[in-house]
Amino acid sequence: MAKVSFGGGVLVGSFDTAAVESMKGFIAAKYKREVTGVTETSELILEVIGRELDLVIIDTNLKGLPPAKTVQIVKRCRPSLPVIVISDDYSVATGSRIMEQGVFYYMYKPVEMDQLGELVERALLKRAKENGGRR
Repeated sequence: MAKVSFGGGVLVGSFDTAAVESMKGFIAAKYKREVTGVTETSELILEVIGRELDLVIIDTNLKGLPPAKTVQIVKRCRPSLPVIVISDDYSVATGSRIMEQGVFYYMYKPVEMDQLGELVERALLKRAKENGGRR
């Protein structure tokens, strides 16, 4: 595993509380980051606005706004913030709408923790490089 500079937290948004807890535990243990979980879009947006974050993971089952609109708001608030979207919607139309918003990665369920770990590491490294290794 590459050395990733530590700084902001990671935000996980999903209506599936078991999935949130699983991802929180995995990311916190492997990357030594503060990880917050939310189940509604409004909570996610407030966290994005109010906290220093290095990564947001959004499940398309998050309650509130449609997934593409949620990503659009997150990217408008924080254009350089990496966003990983997790979806069980295999339609090209949905995937395209979300990808157009500039997400870091769009992945399908079921989530393999090894694959998620690789994506989290890549996103955190990208974020650290953009920040020049500083906060």
